[in-house]
Amino acid sequence: MPRPSDVGVGTAVVILNKKGQVLLGKRKGAHAAGCWSVPGGWLDRSDTNTIDAVIREVYEETGLTLQECAQAGWTTEDHPELECRTVTLYHLAGWGSWYGEPVVMEPNKCESWEFFDTDNLPTPMFPGTAGMLHNILDKE
Repeated sequence: MPRPSDVGVGTAVVILNKKGQVLLGKRKGAHAAGCWSVPGGWLDRSDTNTIDAVIREVYEETGLTLQECAQAGWTTEDHPELECRTVTLYHLAGWGSWYGEPVVMEPNKCESWEFFDTDNLPTPMFPGTAGMLHNILDKE
């Protein structure tokens, strides 16, 4: 049976700094504009695995060089404005697994990148992100 064309697979990564704060970007110009989200994007056919996809997406969006990350969970979201459903594969990158300073590399898609205390997250959040952050960070 062929795969439905209205289902996509995304990757995302929770990046923590040395203070334990999480990196979030404020989306613009795309679906869920105005929402805060961790770095991530679509899994491309050229990606050999999800970690390669996360490393690529983090650099494309933030300019950060991610050296390693661990799989952390997944979510499923409906995006009626895109007429699709996504499965997002989340990863975790703690302090010491990345380097650089976050910058807006795609100004048409993101207003800013900021680190937030995990007990004071901004709203609104991208669908599925808040729940996954709590699941991942409660395990830390």
